[in-house]
Amino acid sequence: MTSFKRLLGVWRTMHNRCYNKKQKCYPDYGGRGIVVDSRWHGADGFQSFLKDMGECPEGATLDRKDNSGPYSPENCRWATRAEQARNKRNNRFITANGETKTLREWANSLKCSPAAILYRINKGMDEEKAVTMPIPSRPNSKLTLEQAVYVKKTYPTLSMQALATQLGVSKKSILNIVHGVTFVDAA
Repeated sequence: MTSFKRLLGVWRTMHNRCYNKKQKCYPDYGGRGIVVDSRWHGADGFQSFLKDMGECPEGATLDRKDNSGPYSPENCRWATRAEQARNKRNNRFITANGETKTLREWANSLKCSPAAILYRINKGMDEEKAVTMPIPSRPNSKLTLEQAVYVKKTYPTLSMQALATQLGVSKKSILNIVHGVTFVDAA
């Protein structure tokens, strides 16, 4: 059960975000036109807020379902931190195999950082492949054992630069495979 004092703080913070221009976060709320439902204003506003929202479950915070919408009974819910993190304006959503997740969620499923997926995408890999292709078991390698075997079989038919471009790694990575510095076990 949430304390009265905590709920009052949530209600006040909601109003400050939307109406107090001195608040650091005002540009992201009031500055974008986010408002608080008229029922939640004035002397009876807090009581109306409590009636509409009910008790706050343990570990939950106030969240707007539609980020661009108002603080209102229809648009607010009590959400976990994970649910709120998924509902941010700056999230990047990627769809692969018919499933849409945030970049962070894809990274969690691949057991890597979002930066690793962004690196793949920025190097030209399509988004679906970037979020579904397993991360190499060698933590510092950007290639899999199968790709290292491919490099050894394909070089020198393809140049080191051509292989590096094709696999989205540096020429040095290819050089290290060819000279047996890395992936010594690649046949």
